Amino acid sequence: MKLIRAEDSHVMAMRKWFPDRRSCEIWGGPQFRLPFTDSTFLEDTRSHVLPSYVMLGAGDQLLGFGQYYLRAGRCHLGRLVISPEHRGAGLGRWLVGGLVELGVQELGVGECSLFVVADNTPAMRLYRRLGFVESPYPEDDPGVASFVYMVVLATRLAELRLGAQRGAASDARD
Repeated sequence: MKLIRAEDSHVMAMRKWFPDRRSCEIWGGPQFRLPFTDSTFLEDTRSHVLPSYVMLGAGDQLLGFGQYYLRAGRCHLGRLVISPEHRGAGLGRWLVGGLVELGVQELGVGECSLFVVADNTPAMRLYRRLGFVESPYPEDDPGVASFVYMVVLATRLAELRLGAQRGAASDARD
C-alpha cells in the first residue's frame, strides 16, 4: 500500500462511495452540497486547498482517502474514508497512521484531532483503539456541535504504527 497526493481522478472516483445523503454528510459534513455534481463534489472536497491523500493498493486500486490541516493547534484529520468494499480489513488504521505521520511533520505539532459522528460506530471504535479520546472542542464553533471531537498524542499513533509494521514484517517472515 502507498499514500500519495490525491488527484482529481481519485476524488471523482470516490463519488460512488457516497450513494445517499446520509453517507455523504457523515463523511463530508453538513456544508457538503447535495445532491452533488462533478464540479461541486470536487469543490466541496477541497482537495485543491487542503493536503489530500489517497491510499492505493495493488495495481493502484483506490482504497481510501483523507486530509489533514492545522486546526486548534493540532494536526486535524478530515474526510477519512475507506472504500466500501474494503472496510473492516484494518485499512483505516494504516490510513490514519500515514496521514498523522505526514501531517505532524509538515505542521510541526504533537497532537492530532478529528471529528466523528457519534453513531458512526466502526469509526468510533477504530479511533478509540488508536488512542483517540473525546475532548471538548477548544474553540467557539456552533457548526461542530453535532460531532464528537477526539484528540490523541501523535507519539501514541506512531507507536501503534511502528508496532503494526513490525507485526506485518514478522507475519511475512513466518
